[in-house]
Amino acid sequence: MTFYLSIEKNIEVFELYRPLWKKHKIEAVRADTMTEGIEKAIEIENSPSDDLYFIDIVADDINFMPQLKTLSEETTAPILIATSNFNYDERTQALENGADHYGEYGETTEQDIDSVIAAINSIGRRALKQNIPNNIIIHGDILIAVNQHKVFVKDAELTPALTDTEMKVMKYLMDNHGKIIKHNDLYHEVYGGVYSKETDNDILYSTMKRLRKKIKNAASRDYIETIWEVGYKLNTRIDTNR
Repeated sequence: MTFYLSIEKNIEVFELYRPLWKKHKIEAVRADTMTEGIEKAIEIENSPSDDLYFIDIVADDINFMPQLKTLSEETTAPILIATSNFNYDERTQALENGADHYGEYGETTEQDIDSVIAAINSIGRRALKQNIPNNIIIHGDILIAVNQHKVFVKDAELTPALTDTEMKVMKYLMDNHGKIIKHNDLYHEVYGGVYSKETDNDILYSTMKRLRKKIKNAASRDYIETIWEVGYKLNTRIDTNR
């Protein structure tokens, strides 16, 4: 038998959706807390005769974030976060902690179910590509889609598209976000060879200037801090005036 697990407080809404999912031959199971949800997910996945189609967490009335990573590590089922109050920071944190999808409810129950099925199908397609390493890099406000050669800051795409050199710089800064990156380390990672202040400073400065301009155009602020005479530091989250 195939189940979906809904972690939510609202029994009335759960009962509303139960017969609609049953038409898709999917039985509904409800958990009142994340701890109970983890327990039931493990129970279903360890059953030789049952399948767990997906897990739905209703974010409006569940404090899901502290145990989300644990849930994602204990189940292979897609984890979908449903909310009526979309929040960018919460979405970023949810995806970083193991959720596969974060989205708002549809206007009708039928739209909700269509949206869930579409999301699960999308997750299934992505699973076929899971052997491609480091396709998505997310830290704070910044997301890099490596295969698409795109960078987003607070959901705004950097334009024009980054050059190969600028992408190398961005990835290295993201891999070391919050840390001070010395000129010679950044230069060696991006260009190879040994950094010389006399001959290579202008090259590095020009690349950083172009990259910072693209970030400012997208986000109206600078996420790269200059550490005078030392190097740079990437702050992936800027909290002021959010």
